[in-house]
Amino acid sequence: MATMLVSRQRRRGLIVPLLAVMLITLLGFAALTIDLGNIHIARSEMQAAADASALAGASGLMQMGSTARQRALEFGALNVVAQNELDNSELDVLIGNWSGINFTFTETPDEGVDDVLPNAVQVNGTRQDMRLFFAPLMGRDTADISRGAIALVGSGRCAGIWGLEGITADGDITTDSYDARQGRYGPGNMRPNGDICSCQDIVANGSIQIFGDAMYGDGYAFIPYGNSYEVRGVVREQEPCGTPSFNADFDAASTTNDNGTIGLTYRGNDPFQGNPSHLYVTGNDHLTLTGGTYYFNSALVDGRAYIEVTGPTVMYIDGSATFTGGGIVNSTQDPRDLVIYVTGPTVRLQGGAGFYGAVVAPTADVILEGNSEYFGAVLGRTLDIDGNSVIHVDEATIFDLFGIRSVAPILVQ
Repeated sequence: MATMLVSRQRRRGLIVPLLAVMLITLLGFAALTIDLGNIHIARSEMQAAADASALAGASGLMQMGSTARQRALEFGALNVVAQNELDNSELDVLIGNWSGINFTFTETPDEGVDDVLPNAVQVNGTRQDMRLFFAPLMGRDTADISRGAIALVGSGRCAGIWGLEGITADGDITTDSYDARQGRYGPGNMRPNGDICSCQDIVANGSIQIFGDAMYGDGYAFIPYGNSYEVRGVVREQEPCGTPSFNADFDAASTTNDNGTIGLTYRGNDPFQGNPSHLYVTGNDHLTLTGGTYYFNSALVDGRAYIEVTGPTVMYIDGSATFTGGGIVNSTQDPRDLVIYVTGPTVRLQGGAGFYGAVVAPTADVILEGNSEYFGAVLGRTLDIDGNSVIHVDEATIFDLFGIRSVAPILVQ
């Protein structure tokens, strides 16, 4: 009996310290769980703050870097992390460029003053020494909370250069954008929204530099074969993929138009050759159109000939169109003043000294020929860039024709 009492006393002596050890361990796990939960919440709050700050900053990029930084800091400071508002000193805002090929951000010190404006804002948010509640029991008093985000301006929705069923660039190609409402293309009006868009493959056989997005269809790809290529935007599948909506009333234009105001060419030739629906200017000749709405069943300008438009002009071509040689000259140099709608199977266009306008031909194979510079927009069933081309997308034209605003920011990281 005495032996049993001693045994029970010994077990009680072992259980008490064991319970103490277990209690300390449970308290440690509880402390760890609570503090880890608080850290997780704080990181989520910091991520939300960085996202909001980067998006706000990107929305100000088209007004130069100082505006982007100001907006990023203002919107970042509206957020709360770990029950305390963010301070500007806790946000590091960088202005630069995003490479959609390499998925990298590069800070741009000059902020696009004499070049294409930067397209990205990177925000790194850090809250140092966030106080922990229970972890000090385990020897740790504070934790650092860091999160970052990168936002691009004008990405994620295609606008500018469309080849709906494929794009092939056989020469070197450069694209960017500008806004004709802000004046002519040049320093201070050189923007990163020169998107190339297709529902099928985009194939580049020469060097390519895209200040904008390269977006292709489901099951297709962006395929660069050249020696150098860069895309300052997103490179990815676009959803949904299709023809942007626009208004082109061919029936109305066929009955009510300004064809009757068209006179003889510079050399005294009839530009219709007796058929008022077929425009034909060739040789070393040119035709001047003073502006209006015109309707043709076909248009052919070749040799060294050219057409000059001197005011707002809309052409409806219910057939094929060829503007080579001197091409078509918009003397206003505002792309909004020349819109060419085509329903035929082929459009051939040579920029000459510079084409200012929009070609909207969703059923046509559009061929851009020669070493030319284009200002405006182009939409074709397919797009073949046959030569070295520089294309400056006009964001004002894109909005007027398709209702697309190309400045909304998106997160990429």
